[in-house]
Amino acid sequence: MTLNRNFKFPLEDDGYKGRITFETVQENYKTLPETVFKGLIGDQVQGGVNAVEGPEAAVNAANIRAFQGTQKTQRGLLPPRFDKRRKATLYLPGALQFQDNVEYTNVDLGIIGRAGLNAIQAGKSGSSILGAVTSNLLPDFTSIQEAFNFGLRSEAAQVAALRLTSKLSPEVQGAIETGTGIALNPNRRSTLRGIGVRQFRFTFKMIPTSQKEANEIKDIVQFFREEMYPDTSNDALNAALRFPNKFEIKMSYDNKKVATKILPSFLASVDVVYNSTGMSFHKDGSFQETDLSLSFVEERALTKRDIINETAEYYELPSVLGSGAR
Repeated sequence: MTLNRNFKFPLEDDGYKGRITFETVQENYKTLPETVFKGLIGDQVQGGVNAVEGPEAAVNAANIRAFQGTQKTQRGLLPPRFDKRRKATLYLPGALQFQDNVEYTNVDLGIIGRAGLNAIQAGKSGSSILGAVTSNLLPDFTSIQEAFNFGLRSEAAQVAALRLTSKLSPEVQGAIETGTGIALNPNRRSTLRGIGVRQFRFTFKMIPTSQKEANEIKDIVQFFREEMYPDTSNDALNAALRFPNKFEIKMSYDNKKVATKILPSFLASVDVVYNSTGMSFHKDGSFQETDLSLSFVEERALTKRDIINETAEYYELPSVLGSGAR
């Protein structure tokens, strides 16, 4: 049995034309000496040699030789990957779910923020915006005088009193609010917080009809479990973890693309349930049925540019915008 190959279930053509493929993508990650840190670290070490003399200079010279050697040896610290892209082709499951989401949060502008918003929407200059904001830092003097002279008879005086007491005493603020029936407007707005990274879950029930299919199911489970876990470095402490391969996920029916395009994704979990409907086995000890659930998370969040380009690709039109950030 070799796992450096492609996998398929079902092996025999059952007439169903829906297929989903999971193909590994090997990222060409840089070693540390190949990144921007090469110049920074090298210059720092070299500067240390020039700054000292005697025994310390010899130590720093050894550090430089060790650093320069990492470019040759760092790749050897981690075990090699499979040298070929591997792929599993399974039947297209039912009830495919795609959930796009954008995250919003609430922000309270208050009186000061609302004044600034009004100035911005009116197209005012920076100095005018600053003036609109600073003029609202304190209650209007006339309103304060009105509150002292005539009591809290007008809404302007009540608002001025609330703004003062909100900074000093929550109890007095509450008394004014309940007594006057006036509360400060928080001027709450929704603001864009970010874009959610999509997650996908696919579930398969695999019932072998032959010894060959039973062995194929075992290999498929092994394949996904291997590709989910990161490698560790070969040093004594296993100090480093290397990212696992991503997957390209493609869905088709009768060799035609279906559903939403999925970006390269990491395999986040593999759930396997054996013999969920009864404890029956084949003569060789293989399970009668295997339920496999795979959870993936895309490498990054989508943008509008991705959606437009996806539509252009579907209709075989030229891309109207550059590809999204990778």
